[in-house]
Amino acid sequence: MYFELLLDALFGPREAIHEVECSVCGFNEVYYRDRTTKVTLGRACQRCNFVQKFDSTSTQHRNRLT
Repeated sequence: MYFELLLDALFGPREAIHEVECSVCGFNEVYYRDRTTKVTLGRACQRCNFVQKFDSTSTQHRNRLT
């Protein structure tokens, strides 16, 4: 429950776009993007509570590349 509240506070409405192995603990790290704008918001691992919010400048650049 705490983890979802943390993601709500940092990312707001979001959708998961893919999972990779967590760079910290090896569990599933999920990448999230905004539902409406499709801008990548960040990544998070529920097991070790690692959360990284991407800044809008690098996120917009990354989205143009994909």
